[in-house]
Amino acid sequence: MAEPEMMQSRSALAASADRPDSVTLIAISCLAYVVSVALHEHAGHSAACALLGSDAREMGAFYVDCDDTRLSDLGLRLVALAGPVVSLLTGIAGFLIAGRLPRSSRAGYYFAWLLGSLGLMSAAGYLLFSGAAGIGDLGTTRDGVLYGAAPEWLWRIVLFAFGALAYWWVVRIMCRTMAARLPGLDPISIRGARMVTMKSYFTGAVAYAAIGVLNPHGFLIIAISVLPSSLGGTCGLLMMWNLFRRVPVPTPHVPGPGLNFPRSWAWIGTAAVITLAYAAILGPTLYL
Repeated sequence: MAEPEMMQSRSALAASADRPDSVTLIAISCLAYVVSVALHEHAGHSAACALLGSDAREMGAFYVDCDDTRLSDLGLRLVALAGPVVSLLTGIAGFLIAGRLPRSSRAGYYFAWLLGSLGLMSAAGYLLFSGAAGIGDLGTTRDGVLYGAAPEWLWRIVLFAFGALAYWWVVRIMCRTMAARLPGLDPISIRGARMVTMKSYFTGAVAYAAIGVLNPHGFLIIAISVLPSSLGGTCGLLMMWNLFRRVPVPTPHVPGPGLNFPRSWAWIGTAAVITLAYAAILGPTLYL
């Protein structure tokens, strides 16, 4: 075998060895997506609703209906703002935890990195979504932070522009932190990592869709909440690879431990229990 062919074969084998167990990857992805939306909706909106003296009339997997008759205009805005703020804090915490984990904690690192990515993408994504559609947590409807803001068109343009910059910044962070973890920055290593984040993206989309169809309000919740937060809000997991080569990383690159975690029944069991419980309890909605 010629030397270039041998080198290519070795690189392919190394990239293959760097890929995680598929079942564990799916479990970690499900868990990160469910934890992300649960924190946004219930550590954010539900908690703010209760702390401000009102009650949540409905608590679903992807929405909270807070009794607005018991809240002032400021209270309504704070309840709406609480979700994106918690997502922002989740993202910051996820990346801080990931950065402090030992090199040997590959599965734990990827979970923290993915949770951090989902949190920051959600926070930035709401700026984009509410700016473009006028609805959502930061929108101009009655349950949005910018309700009554005038002129509405100007506020929405500013919101969208700021959201685009924020989302671009988030994707850069995702690229830099992922690059530090890869064993190399060669095309084969990058292709392997791309496959990992693509599996996470599609796993999350399927999990959200499966939970979303259980809601009692039909396609409305799927259209305005489930699909934007899954297919749209987390598309940075796909987009990041278009930017990856253009993001400056420390040179020379110090080889990272990679993403090659083995099958873990602990991760699989934890993800199955939490995902199924969230779907069973909040998918059909709790009426309080």
